[in-house]
Amino acid sequence: MESNDSAITEAKRYTDEKITLLRNQLPALVKSEFVAIVVVGSFGRKEASDLSDLDFFFIKDREDYRPEAEIEAFRRLFGELGIRTPSKDGAFNSEIELCSDMSRNIGGFEDKSEKLTRRLLFLLEGDWLYNERLYNKALDQLIVHYVRESITEHQLCRFLLNDLIRYYRTICVDFECKTSEHGKPWGDRNIKLQFSRKLLYFSRILVVAETAQQNWQTKREILKTFLRLTPIERLKRICGPQADKALEIYDDFLKQMSSSEVRSMLTATTEDRNKQSPEFKTFKNKGHQFTSELSRLLAATYDVSHPIHMAIRF
Repeated sequence: MESNDSAITEAKRYTDEKITLLRNQLPALVKSEFVAIVVVGSFGRKEASDLSDLDFFFIKDREDYRPEAEIEAFRRLFGELGIRTPSKDGAFNSEIELCSDMSRNIGGFEDKSEKLTRRLLFLLEGDWLYNERLYNKALDQLIVHYVRESITEHQLCRFLLNDLIRYYRTICVDFECKTSEHGKPWGDRNIKLQFSRKLLYFSRILVVAETAQQNWQTKREILKTFLRLTPIERLKRICGPQADKALEIYDDFLKQMSSSEVRSMLTATTEDRNKQSPEFKTFKNKGHQFTSELSRLLAATYDVSHPIHMAIRF
């Protein structure tokens, strides 16, 4: 459905422009082979606008390396390039992940919510800003960990699928905590759960479904191919023209989110239905339509006998 003046096209153009600027200038600031900078969030998904913060975190390949100076230089570069700076106490920008630790203790006691979030966003929407080699190394290590040589052809990549489901349910529960106990804006987070978070989750279900009836080597290659795509690109590649309706709805979501007036409305919206504006209720109903369309799309893309249907239930 994508046209030259669609919100999807404009968001990708804006994102690509800013990421290219960063990739061109960061080598003069960082100058180290032991660290990579990974972008996530709307910039990682190529859905950003001039109202978007750029969320990022660092991966390092040497435990004793401390890139604090690079972090501050990177933040200064944001202002020079007209990119919104995330808060210093945000979830990502002060984090430094050791490359070898990303695939360690998955599902264990040390696999806290923050570590789960960085790992899954790295996989689902991450892209490199600096040091593509180290970014690819971390991605390959994770794929090898999730898809072991003992997996049979008829099996889906259940380890990865279960971790994905765990993350999605975690952010749904986290929404309740942040909005009811920490005072975070309810409307903004609710709408993002309806759209961008849901598409992120759904696109990854599609990728796992594609690994059915393949040997372990091919399963890994499928993951490497599709994990380097954005959620929108995965939807197009796997579902083809059948995805047009879902993308039409999502295009309207991106258009709305590029408006400062709409964002202000969402920030002011609370859980109290009696005080919700007609504009918010219309936006919310669009979210329900989007959910229904994704459900239809899954059934249309994979026959009822496909193992993905059972796997996401049990």
